[in-house]
Amino acid sequence: MLRWLRVRPSSILIVHPDRKTQRTVQRILGVSGHSVDVADDVEQALRLLNNLTPVLIVVDGSLKLPELGALVDAGKARGAEACMTLLGSSAHAQVPGLLGLGAVTNLLVHPMPVLAEELTITAQKLIRNDLFGAEKYLLWGTELHETTLVRASQRAEIVAQLSEQVRALGQSARVASMAMLVTDELLSNAVHNAPVDAQGEHYRQDLPRDRELELDARHQVRLRWGCDARYLAIEVGDGFGSLDRDTILRALGKNDIRESGAGAGMGVALTYRSCDHLVFNLAPGKRTEIIALIDVRYPPTERMPASSYNVFVERPRAP
Repeated sequence: MLRWLRVRPSSILIVHPDRKTQRTVQRILGVSGHSVDVADDVEQALRLLNNLTPVLIVVDGSLKLPELGALVDAGKARGAEACMTLLGSSAHAQVPGLLGLGAVTNLLVHPMPVLAEELTITAQKLIRNDLFGAEKYLLWGTELHETTLVRASQRAEIVAQLSEQVRALGQSARVASMAMLVTDELLSNAVHNAPVDAQGEHYRQDLPRDRELELDARHQVRLRWGCDARYLAIEVGDGFGSLDRDTILRALGKNDIRESGAGAGMGVALTYRSCDHLVFNLAPGKRTEIIALIDVRYPPTERMPASSYNVFVERPRAP
């Protein structure tokens, strides 16, 4: 999904050739309070856009990349807030091309009914500008466990404890292993890559990861996690807000995280490949929150060949 900062609440435009998908997406997004228009193809969508001021465009992700680019440009010219890309499970080979555009900031790849969950949450977050919190992805009432990292050396202990607690919930060793990898990566990068000085320099990114660091209130990292028997959600947040959209998209497009170099995207590629849905909530200069969702409903052989991701950037609020 492509993001622009200007919002003009109006219609939502769905561009998809499959009528069943059109009706399903229209029904899901109709609860947003916006009118919903539907196009079968890019040509029809471009004609409709001449008379619309869309807040959101939902696009078939299997479109040819030049067509997708033309639609995005047209939507931007009409003041669209975002362009959401939907990709069917059989079209996962399209993901590298979409990532290569360097502009697709929201990609949803799951089939129904999981897609309905992702689509609703993504659309509401974009329209309402209400981004933060793993609870948005979990069933109401799900308990969230919270820990604050006050020393860098706590990381190993916290990761081990989380693994034990996940297993105690009845989850498999595979899920616990994925949770450990994701949590360790996100905590490590929040401690070492997130801090920046007044000039924007990442002054801790080259320090050894096993070096002890006392974390004052400014540098402390918050971990929250919970499981609702659908998703295991792992949320890590820092108070710097130094991670930016372009860094994330470059890292997501890496085939090998080692290509990224120190500090490039906080191990985004590794984390993305280790979960089913990766969410970035960004308040530039204020805070960064990353939520990794591990779908615990399916065995490894039934996992999707690609994962969903979202990059949300908080819009400035009116004074």
